[in-house]
Amino acid sequence: MELERVAQQNEVIFRPKKRDSAGRDEATAHSMDALPASGSRALFPGSKERISLGGNAVLPPPLSEPDSEYARITAEVYALYPRVLYHRALRLERDAEGKIVPDGEVFPLESADVALPNYPIPIDVARRNGVKGVVTHSEGSDAIVWQRPYRTCFVPTDWDPQNPRPINLDECQKQEAALIEAGWKRTPSELDLPTRKTVEEESD
Repeated sequence: MELERVAQQNEVIFRPKKRDSAGRDEATAHSMDALPASGSRALFPGSKERISLGGNAVLPPPLSEPDSEYARITAEVYALYPRVLYHRALRLERDAEGKIVPDGEVFPLESADVALPNYPIPIDVARRNGVKGVVTHSEGSDAIVWQRPYRTCFVPTDWDPQNPRPINLDECQKQEAALIEAGWKRTPSELDLPTRKTVEEESD
């Protein structure tokens, strides 16, 4: 057992030194886990390859100067766009007279976004959990492809995440203004979507 010297006002005492599960005392652990001030340094003078400084703390991957400049320019160009807009895509349960049933069922439209692409949910599991969507046949039994109660679109409207291209700011602003006027929203919270009651609320 290792003892550490502790000086008090009138005496000096020795007590067992505290160590963590890796066998490090407090000072050693702090020196190993403390984030370095500069983050990284050149492998050798003039080198574009950089290495991280510090101990065991998780650090972001080091970036070369060209990569850092590319990241800065990309952050400026794509600061506002592409942007996702949201629109309701649901049908509310109605009675025989065509009136909306209070706290009734909510059914997503065919145009609604899919929540879990390529992962159909067994129909009995979907019904137990109130999952709505398109009925399909998967693995020899019926299943449901879960859909959101809204659909989304990009601004610019022809944006392809797989093939990004330069942003025309003026054109994007015109497209967004037209979509907002047509009822599209910037966040799902603005859609005023009906919320499904929890088991506790339904039992009250």
